[in-house]
Amino acid sequence: MRNAHYLDELLDGLAAKARPDFPIAVRLHSHGCSVDLLLGLIQSFVYVDEPGPRRYYISVGDPQAEGATEFCLLGMHHTEWENRHLVPLATARRVVREFFNTSQRSACIQWEEGRY
Repeated sequence: MRNAHYLDELLDGLAAKARPDFPIAVRLHSHGCSVDLLLGLIQSFVYVDEPGPRRYYISVGDPQAEGATEFCLLGMHHTEWENRHLVPLATARRVVREFFNTSQRSACIQWEEGRY
């Protein structure tokens, strides 16, 4: 992507296609990583998949939150995440923009590290 303004326009266009009854997770590629973002709800998650050691990081909102949120990964595959990973959508978009600009995970949210 050319710049953060283009990123915002792209996410705005994708968000316009998502709905509360059909939320979608989109995947962006930046700095050699895949970054997933949930669109269509007032809350979202950010998932950063690093290419090297098969390691990922996912946002943590309220660690005590119960339940799960269902969505379509890339608009095709039914998936769900625990609600404890959700943060406000505006925060998630800011985190993605910061990663796009700096290649660093934002310190404004908590992250959980995992391996696969």
